Amino acid sequence: MATTTNNTIEKISPVFTDLLIKKIESLKSDWQKPWITSLKHGFPRNLRGTVYNGGNILMLLFYTEFMKFTLPVFLTFNQAKAEEVSINKGARSFPVYYWFKFVVHKESNKSIPYEEYCKLSKAEKDEYKVIPQMKYYNVFNLDQTNFAEKYPERFAKMQQGEQPENHSDGIECGMLDELIYMQNWYCPIKVKYSDSAFYVPATDYIVCPEKEQFPQGAEFYGTLLHEMAHSTGNPQRLNRTFGSFFGDELYAREELVAELTSALCGAFFGIATTPQDNNAAYLKHWLTKLKQEPAFLIDILGDVNKAAKMITERVTEPINEPVAA
Repeated sequence: MATTTNNTIEKISPVFTDLLIKKIESLKSDWQKPWITSLKHGFPRNLRGTVYNGGNILMLLFYTEFMKFTLPVFLTFNQAKAEEVSINKGARSFPVYYWFKFVVHKESNKSIPYEEYCKLSKAEKDEYKVIPQMKYYNVFNLDQTNFAEKYPERFAKMQQGEQPENHSDGIECGMLDELIYMQNWYCPIKVKYSDSAFYVPATDYIVCPEKEQFPQGAEFYGTLLHEMAHSTGNPQRLNRTFGSFFGDELYAREELVAELTSALCGAFFGIATTPQDNNAAYLKHWLTKLKQEPAFLIDILGDVNKAAKMITERVTEPINEPVAA
């Protein structure tokens, strides 16, 4: 099964990596450009309206922006066929990946569906091993088909969508503000007058400058989410390996995880986060690493997905009582 997953990674990682390289190079020319420019028409989704998950969201948002698609709505070849929609000649598909849990008996090697495995008792489950296996399928954007011409009313309805968020000065995110006020994050968040933002792994706390110190409110939240992303890597949480000092490879990797997590969470909360200024030094490193090892990005996206899930679930959970200091 590992071979199957490795083959999948080998096939799709160059496509994802090439796209992220283009995105980083665009940031290089304009460092204040947001990671995700606009969510005017919502998150990437399929024709049924189901939003894609994990790293697919980031990649499809970047892809939609790069290709200047009208909507972030995608469909497979078979879905297009079922809708009697034609795919434009020469249109190139884009991969969407997912993890499939393959369950096999430890002695007989007989496999069973994961849904059936979930119904077993604990003793019965111990007789099986669950093997995560990556799979993927290809999708096309609606602009790569004649969907708009064939179904003008459905397409027009999709275009209505939600209006873009206001990213001007004074932007507020009530959920994040409440999280800070109630101190409901996994570690203390100290918002105070400061000339820098940072997370301290050894003592497990975050320091973030006050909102008034940022020219734009979105920059405050982007910085906060960046440091929250770092804190998810604590050994008590997701247990990522941090670098020892500014400039080493693991430190640079962790910064990329935090950058992309901030971008993904910012999109979820309606905030156009911009890359951290101090990460400009890592541009060359990231580009070199991505070009040399395309599979590196799949590994990064796995950590981004876990960190973003931890943040969004914590921020959106109901808060009844303040957490004791």
